Amino acid sequence: MGERHVVPNRGHGGWKVIGSSTGATEQQADTQAEAVEQAIAELAHDGGEVLVHGLDGAVQEKRVVHPRQR
Repeated sequence: MGERHVVPNRGHGGWKVIGSSTGATEQQADTQAEAVEQAIAELAHDGGEVLVHGLDGAVQEKRVVHPRQR
């Protein structure tokens, strides 16, 4: 199971999806909702958790992504 964080992209505007283990930006989006959808799609195969941060950087929401049935 993986973990992704949706955080504000302060340098360029919009939102980004980062991996918890590397901290590297994996996706960028114009809106928070688009970034959440991207994070969920990344975790759909094996499952995991999406942590959605607000503009202040605090976690606002946690979403569990269940693995797809094979």
